[in-house]
Amino acid sequence: MPSRELSTYIDITVAARLADVSPRTVRRYMVLGLISNVLTVDELVELRRVRRLTSLGVNLAGVDIILRMRRRIEDLQVEIERLTAREG
Repeated sequence: MPSRELSTYIDITVAARLADVSPRTVRRYMVLGLISNVLTVDELVELRRVRRLTSLGVNLAGVDIILRMRRRIEDLQVEIERLTAREG
């Protein structure tokens, strides 16, 4: 998973506006674990991804599964790159 950008925090209200959702929705996604409680630029990307998936009709349980699978794929890609670099 990409490293978190910890130097820039985003207020819930600002994140909600940028992702075109309500602050209440942002808080709900935090409680459900879909996004982190610390909003960074990376979390804003994730928030937009959640909004996009829900707008396509995916329920929140499905969104959670998709996000976990996506993170796992990213982790595996990093591992493949590491192993490939070690062999070469």
